[in-house]
Amino acid sequence: MSYHPFGLSVIAAAVLLACHSPHAVAQTVTESIDKANNQVDLQQSSQKQFHYRQSDIALGLTGATVLPKAPNANVELMHRGVSDGVAIMQDGIFFSPAPYSGQNIVLQPNLQQQQSVTLSSMTSVVEGSEAAFGKLEYQSVAISEKKYAGEFNLEANDDADYSSGVIISGTTKQYGMLLAVDYQSASDEVGYELNRDADATQKDIMFKIDADSLPGARNKQTTEFSYQYSSQDTEQGTLGLTNNDFELVPNQRYAAANIDFTESERQRYVLAHKLLLSKTSTVATDFYYQTYAQKTADMLFVDGQTINNALLSDIASFEINPSADGMNLGALSQDNDFAGFGVQTKGVSMYGQHQVTYSARYHTDKAEMALAEQDWLWDQDLSLTAAGDKAATFVYKDDASAFSSAVDTRLNYGQWSVNLGLGYEHVSVSRNVSDDYDLVESDFSDDGWMPSVEVAYTTGAWSAAVQAKQAWTAASAGNLEQEAQEALQYQLAVAYKQDALAMAMTAYMHDYDNQHVGCMFGMVCDYEQITLQENIQDVTVTGIDLSAEYSLMFDRFSIPLKAKYQYTQAEADSGYCSNSNGCFDGETQLPWVPKQQLALSSGVVVGNVSVMAQALYQSELEYSGNLVNLGSIDSQWKIDLAANYQITEQHEVYLRVENLFDETLVANRTLAGLQAQSEMTTYVGYQARF
Repeated sequence: MSYHPFGLSVIAAAVLLACHSPHAVAQTVTESIDKANNQVDLQQSSQKQFHYRQSDIALGLTGATVLPKAPNANVELMHRGVSDGVAIMQDGIFFSPAPYSGQNIVLQPNLQQQQSVTLSSMTSVVEGSEAAFGKLEYQSVAISEKKYAGEFNLEANDDADYSSGVIISGTTKQYGMLLAVDYQSASDEVGYELNRDADATQKDIMFKIDADSLPGARNKQTTEFSYQYSSQDTEQGTLGLTNNDFELVPNQRYAAANIDFTESERQRYVLAHKLLLSKTSTVATDFYYQTYAQKTADMLFVDGQTINNALLSDIASFEINPSADGMNLGALSQDNDFAGFGVQTKGVSMYGQHQVTYSARYHTDKAEMALAEQDWLWDQDLSLTAAGDKAATFVYKDDASAFSSAVDTRLNYGQWSVNLGLGYEHVSVSRNVSDDYDLVESDFSDDGWMPSVEVAYTTGAWSAAVQAKQAWTAASAGNLEQEAQEALQYQLAVAYKQDALAMAMTAYMHDYDNQHVGCMFGMVCDYEQITLQENIQDVTVTGIDLSAEYSLMFDRFSIPLKAKYQYTQAEADSGYCSNSNGCFDGETQLPWVPKQQLALSSGVVVGNVSVMAQALYQSELEYSGNLVNLGSIDSQWKIDLAANYQITEQHEVYLRVENLFDETLVANRTLAGLQAQSEMTTYVGYQARF
């Protein structure tokens, strides 16, 4: 795994200064409704007291569809039945270093170093094609305006896992600085017949320095440089348990998986400049460069065949009754490097009561992929011995470059407003394959136009918006048909917000001409799935989202409440079969899309003591029609509890219990078996603020 920098990539993004006019916020009414109802303030006391570093429940409270995850794994998500074209962003910039070339990367930031996360369910055209079908936006912790401020966190759980982090920041004169460092260490007992601990560590570093405009400058401006570093090392792979073994010991693993691991390292450099041109015009420009290196090993083969139900049963039998002949296994290994560099700009100008938002972005990224197979002998003592050198299967490089521009005009007429937007993007992708590897090369480009119209009405605490948009996301280099993902999107959003009460309802339909699928949740991703992107024709997604947030205030205590409910129906007009995703019938729910999801957060605050609970419900994932009749993942409830005591204004102790009722929750169900989510885990922590 190499960590060398790579050529050039430019991206432009969205960070806005608010103008002095109340209408100068660069948002459609639909986006304003999303921000009011789909935002989780991670610094708010009711959320902050959970002290999460990663949480599917917290993301579920934004309205994102979160898929089950194994311990110490990043949360994978989709939105309204699709994962391609749904961007994860931080401070207006793609969080992934290679959103075009590295579409199988699953990354999420450390929540300890974020201040909020917001889901945009129907994005503006200024966001570009990679966010055309939704956007999850993180805002990282900001530099304190005080001369000196900080916080320190330390927690440990009943398995002796521990985490510790510190954030220090301050501002003097025109300069500000922030340093955040966080470290996590975990070890789970996972041995089935052999005693074994699966270790996981993660390190996160964030540094920021900013400066205001010089004295006497004609226009107010700020410039900020930021650097982020993160690394993850986990001993986790795809191999799971048979149904029978999962019922008995859901959190254990067969010794065949003892070589599984993932190592990764990510770096990000950003220079952000914000300029107030006048009282009614602002411009924000970002330059960034990111790298991500990934190295994995995953036991996926028996006698050269990809593990299936029958071969998994053979592995389970050998674990109990090993033979002197041993068993021939094979591991898929990856040694991949991703990088991206870009520049983006976004501006907002007011013309009387009307507003114009414009954006432009140039972006280029690459993925250097090296996939290989390593043979292993599983001996009678259940140890694993390498049976030869790694044999490269595919070595290739994907490159992508994209230029996008967009204009969005908001015409305000009293309580009515009309948004007219038009976006354009040109994407070029290529795949170069090293000699002697049986993989199709590609070199093509595509253009997409993304028109949008919104009509909205706002009066008092009520707002309503009807929006229609043509959404488009370019095909990747692994799409053999070179066919873009396209859909007509229609949405009605109604919201009410006054004092401590906020409610919203959105109803939508997305009519896909073509939808992309690739190496995703619920699949055993071998060489072919990793390299290819496939297409499903004529998919229709309809649904409704409901949200409510309220805080009951009494003389001696308060009760905060937040709820998000989603109903999603995603169906293809006709049946679908492929080597990657198996088969399912037409006019049935896409097997990787849960029909219902509910996220809840509530509790009670009495003086210096608070008790909060958060819950996530997800209906079954209907894998019975997919991947050779796997069976479904039944509906699941997950509940976390947090209790806090504020000793003084600066010192706090807390207790957090994850999976409160110790439910056996499925993290993944593939042909390689069942894996469990974390069992009930109790954390004790201390937080200091200074």
